[in-house]
Amino acid sequence: MKALALVFVALISFNAMASESSKQAQLDELLRVMDMDKLMNSMYSQLEVMMNGMSKKMGVKPSEEAIYQKYHAKTTKIFKESLSWEKMKPLVSKMYSDNFSEKEISEMLTFYKTETGQAILQKMPVVMQQSMQMGQELVQQAMPQIQAAAEEFAQELNEFREQQ
Repeated sequence: MKALALVFVALISFNAMASESSKQAQLDELLRVMDMDKLMNSMYSQLEVMMNGMSKKMGVKPSEEAIYQKYHAKTTKIFKESLSWEKMKPLVSKMYSDNFSEKEISEMLTFYKTETGQAILQKMPVVMQQSMQMGQELVQQAMPQIQAAAEEFAQELNEFREQQ
């Protein structure tokens, strides 16, 4: 009886491990089909554009450009090392594994292999970049209101503290 129970537990464990192995294999293929490594390179390009815009926002003068370029090169290197695909792949894989079932991963994989799925993958970085730019513009427009609210908060907080 104990031997039968032990065999049963072993079979259940083996099936669970096989299922996880199958899910991981599908995840690996999904990340490959999604060209996540290329998506990361696209992210670096977007970061580059953002960094170039920072020098203007910071008011870097032509005579200070060499100093800014040194900073820019250093931070770009940090981003590329810290956010390399090699470092992110296990984290992204875990994130997908934690949030999607094996069936969902399988269906995503099927979809992303289609012409439409590939088109979405190719166009999504541009859509994301445009969304980020739009969001930044909207935040910039709201900034005077946000600053006014922050000043009002600071004033009310100071008045409250003075009363204590």
